[in-house]
Amino acid sequence: MANSPSGESLITRVVRLLAVFPAHNTPLPVRVLSEEAHLPLSTTYRLLRELEAEDLVARTEDGLWQQGNRLWEIASKGSHAQTLRDAALPPMEDLAANLHAHVSIGILDRNEVLYLERLNPHENTVNIISVATRLPAHATSSGLVLTAFGPPEGRDLMLRRNLQRYTDTTITEPAKLREAFARARRDGFITSSGAMIPESTGISVPVFTDANHVIAAVTVIVPLGEENLNVIVPQMRLCARAIQRRHGSIPHDLLPMDRQTNPEPENYPSR
Repeated sequence: MANSPSGESLITRVVRLLAVFPAHNTPLPVRVLSEEAHLPLSTTYRLLRELEAEDLVARTEDGLWQQGNRLWEIASKGSHAQTLRDAALPPMEDLAANLHAHVSIGILDRNEVLYLERLNPHENTVNIISVATRLPAHATSSGLVLTAFGPPEGRDLMLRRNLQRYTDTTITEPAKLREAFARARRDGFITSSGAMIPESTGISVPVFTDANHVIAAVTVIVPLGEENLNVIVPQMRLCARAIQRRHGSIPHDLLPMDRQTNPEPENYPSR
């Protein structure tokens, strides 16, 4: 694989270039792509031309660049994330309609939550989640519940990291994180009030496979002070079970590596 003078591989440069597009969601000039991908202008243009030949990027009539149709096609076909998103969407739509609240589904990717879908029935709640964005796991209810029900290695890693505090209620201390994990495993859900946005509370429940492996978290965002858990949580659990039924069992080779090497589920609360 050809390397740049800095030692970076071609794949590394291409990935960094393509990663600029989702941050803007609009066609971009070469200069912006070059600056944000930290690539020389000539290198950026050469890579864009090669990617254009494969329809991974495309040029607009006014000479700007955007993601190509084939990039979306390749990402969508056979993607575990897309399969999970398709299974989750109908139950999520029912949940959003019943609660009149923001609903999202996310998966854990290292120390971040990657959000696959988000439904936004109204604008009364502050919510920074959008599709294909990431948020730090320790500062979100979805990240905390996924880590709580995930393998012990994930919890140990979070406890060892220096975690950023986003608001006064962001949990960063190991002792408080342990308490949050224990509470999530005991109750089967977790709330996170004002940890990223002071005005909002996130409530998350885990989604399991038929083999009791956690694969995702369903999250509802409500205004701070409007956390009617007796109403919200039972409906969220029904949504999570519906997603599990629609998704079915995931083949072993599609499970994250940490679940392949540590397949025995721990003791989960009754669902």
